[in-house]
Amino acid sequence: MKNILLLLILATSLFSSCASNELKNSDNPEIVYNEAIRLLEDKSYLEASEFFAELRRRFPQSRFAVLAELRSADMDFNQDNFIEAAAGYGVFVDLYPRHTEAPYALYKKALSFFNAAPDLIARDQSSAKNAVSTSMAFLSKYSNSSYKADVEKILAQSRLKLAQKEAYVARFYTKREAYEASIRRWQTLLTEYADIKDSDVGTKLLQEASEQLTKLQSKIEKGRAT
Repeated sequence: MKNILLLLILATSLFSSCASNELKNSDNPEIVYNEAIRLLEDKSYLEASEFFAELRRRFPQSRFAVLAELRSADMDFNQDNFIEAAAGYGVFVDLYPRHTEAPYALYKKALSFFNAAPDLIARDQSSAKNAVSTSMAFLSKYSNSSYKADVEKILAQSRLKLAQKEAYVARFYTKREAYEASIRRWQTLLTEYADIKDSDVGTKLLQEASEQLTKLQSKIEKGRAT
């Protein structure tokens, strides 16, 4: 019974594969695209990428070839390849700035950068910086987009990460008794990240920055007096 079931599964798989290959060779780009989307939704990423590549190769002037570029970025995003996804979305926006899907692509680019930013604040937060710049570009271009609220959240959360990084470095300098360097970091946090007060974490960071500035400036003054 198990052998029969295995044979049925193999036969079904082979039939599905053959049918899919026939669709790949179709002269209708929409058919090829729809099959690529089906494979993408089934998480058959390798096969889906082959279909998207076929679309771009055989139908470069088709609107489906354009969409294939965007869906390829979606495929990277779905596999948590966020830096690759951000690059793909960026290429789409650069090539097709007036496309109806351009706002979506720029939103996903910002989200990709945000997702790529490490949770551990001590690590490099370049992706958070890129998320901020991409979010600001989105809000400048597409202020009426349905993605606006999501992008505003990405912007706020990314700026909070950068503020936390400033605080982390400031504390590091304090431990090393590099007080002037620490003061510069706390001042940067207060002047450039005042908007983070809208969150509880941000409010605490700003309070800490204000308290640390007073304390460190007092230490420097006492050191000069002695």
